[in-house]
Parts: sequence; structure tokens; C-alpha cells
Amino acid sequence: MRFRLDVDGERREIEVEPTAGGFVIRIDGATYRARARPDAEFVDVRIGAKHYRLRIQGNQAILGDEVHRLRIADICEEPGGEIEGRPTGRGAVVEIRSPMPGRVVRVAVAAGSQVRRGQTLVILEAMKMQNEIPAPGDGVVRRVAVAEGETITADRVVASIELGAPSAS
Repeated sequence: MRFRLDVDGERREIEVEPTAGGFVIRIDGATYRARARPDAEFVDVRIGAKHYRLRIQGNQAILGDEVHRLRIADICEEPGGEIEGRPTGRGAVVEIRSPMPGRVVRVAVAAGSQVRRGQTLVILEAMKMQNEIPAPGDGVVRRVAVAEGETITADRVVASIELGAPSAS
């Protein structure tokens, strides 16, 4: 299942696939393996070595002692259907946008590069943390729109990828 989720006003692209041992969760293209154990009031979630206690109450997610506002926008039952309302099938060109403002620390790809889903395209420094912006699917980078050292705004296009395209070598 794919859906867009606004968490505290920041939009996230989420894809959840059930597996025999739990779930594979993709958040903005980054992949996580998760196992959840339901409790009467909470869901205990393990992602990698970290454990979280999650409770959904109305339009809030309570994670430990943090409270986050949630709003689900657009649900697609079939994986790979759309991103931001645009098709994501073979040949579709997808613009990858920065989820937050920050400074571009590193550009990890160039136009014409073949990329795999989840591969780092750009590393962005925001609030003294480095954040990787991943490819949403396999394809070829058609355009890189930022440069190292550049300060960018949230929602700025950082690259464009043609999904499923063969490399242009």
C-alpha cells in the first residue's frame, strides 16, 4: 500500500509491504524493515535495533513521549502507482524534491547515472544533521538541479529521474 502522510506539516511518501517476518516500509524511498507487536493500547515497533512504542489517537501519533500531528493524503492500494499524483511506471520522469531546507553537502550522482531505488542522490545538511535524499525507484538520472555548497529551500527539485530507463552510455 502506498500513501502520502503529512507528519507535523511535512509530507512523506510511504509504502508498506507485509512480509513473513513483519513489514518492509519505504519512507521517501529509504527502506526499513519493521516488526510490530500489537498490545492493548500501544503497538511495539522494532526498526533495526531500535524499539518504539506507538499509539495512534485521532489525528495524533504518540511515539514514546513525543506527539506528532498526522494527516493521510492519497492512498494507493497497489505499489508503484503514483508519486505526488504522477505516474511512476517505466519511462515516467519523476522530480525528486528536498523534504526540508538545508545546505547541499554532497551530490552523489550525475546526469546519465543509473540508480537503484533507495540509492543516495544528494546529502543535505539540516539542523546539524546530514540527511540522504534517495532515489524513489530504479532508473536514470536525467538532471541534477543542485550543486554542492548550495543552500536550498524545502520542496526544491534536486534531481529528475526517468524510471526504468536503460542507461544512456
